[in-house]
Amino acid sequence: MTITVRRADLATEADEIAKLLTDYITTALQELHTTFGIEDSPTDVSTLRDSLEEYHDPAKALFAAQDQESGTLVGVAGLRTLEPGVVEVKRMYVVPESRGQRVGSRLLDRLLDEATRMGAQTVRLDTVRFMADAQRLYRSRGFAERTPYPGSEIPPHLQQYWVFFERT
Repeated sequence: MTITVRRADLATEADEIAKLLTDYITTALQELHTTFGIEDSPTDVSTLRDSLEEYHDPAKALFAAQDQESGTLVGVAGLRTLEPGVVEVKRMYVVPESRGQRVGSRLLDRLLDEATRMGAQTVRLDTVRFMADAQRLYRSRGFAERTPYPGSEIPPHLQQYWVFFERT
C-alpha cells in the first residue's frame, strides 16, 4: 500500500472526509457507551459535514491520507489554532483496515510539520482513555500528559474520560 499524506481538497473530498469522520465519531461514541456507560457526546455527528468549512480558515489545516493504489482516503487529521503559538490536533482518524501501516504516524508527522509552519510553539490534543494505540503514538512523538486545556471541545463533565497531551 502506497500512502500519500496531503492537504485535503474540500471542494472534491468533503463528502468522503465527512463519512470518515462520522465513522470515527460513531465508533468512538459506541465505545464510550460500552466502556464507560456514557450516552453524552462532545461532538454532534450531524454537523460534521458542515464543520469542514471551518478548514478554509488559514488558522486551521486539514490533511488526508490517500491510498494511491485504490484512490480512497484512509485517514484524516486536522489542526486548529487555539491562541497565538498554540495549535490543537483535531479529528485524527485512520480507517481500521489501514491501521498498523504507519498511516497515523505519517498524518501526525505532517501535522507537526504544519504546526511549525504555522508558527506554533505548542501542540495540544486530547484522546479518549480507551485509545491506547493513539496514546502510544503521541508519546512516541514527545507529547506528555497534561491537565485539560482552555479551548478544548471536551465538556468538563466528560474530561475524566479523556487524556490531554501537549508538546512544546
